[in-house]
Amino acid sequence: MPAKTMTDTARLNALLDEALILADALQLPIAAIHIDQALAHLGADVPAA
Repeated sequence: MPAKTMTDTARLNALLDEALILADALQLPIAAIHIDQALAHLGADVPAA
């Protein structure tokens, strides 16, 4: 995987992690479910840090 793609994927993962924390804090369970699903889809693609 090209370095830029790996960097972009890692950044997307970090942003989704932050969004999940925010959705939980704001008590938005539907948003949290969708964010969690997106994280699961990224799981196999995220490079080890």
